Amino acid sequence: METSLISDFAILSIVMGLMAGFGTLSAIRGVFTFLVFVGFTLTQLLGALRVHETVSFFLGQLIVMVPTYLFIKNVYPEILVKTKQEFQRGSSKCH
Repeated sequence: METSLISDFAILSIVMGLMAGFGTLSAIRGVFTFLVFVGFTLTQLLGALRVHETVSFFLGQLIVMVPTYLFIKNVYPEILVKTKQEFQRGSSKCH
């Protein structure tokens, strides 16, 4: 059961990342969606290793998102500026 959830989330990370990226024509949103589902995959893997459910959920997301954010912040800071502008434009369309 646990291994099927791990493989399901791994497949969903690829599929949903591509769908979000191509559906919104935004590579940033596609990569973000991919990373969220990779975090879910890691959460299930930690659960299979008998880490407490709540702790594994937060650890899974933190282990994936924090290093990615720090890498982008240090190596490609201009991407964070573009991301902020894109999400400001995206949220203004909804109102």
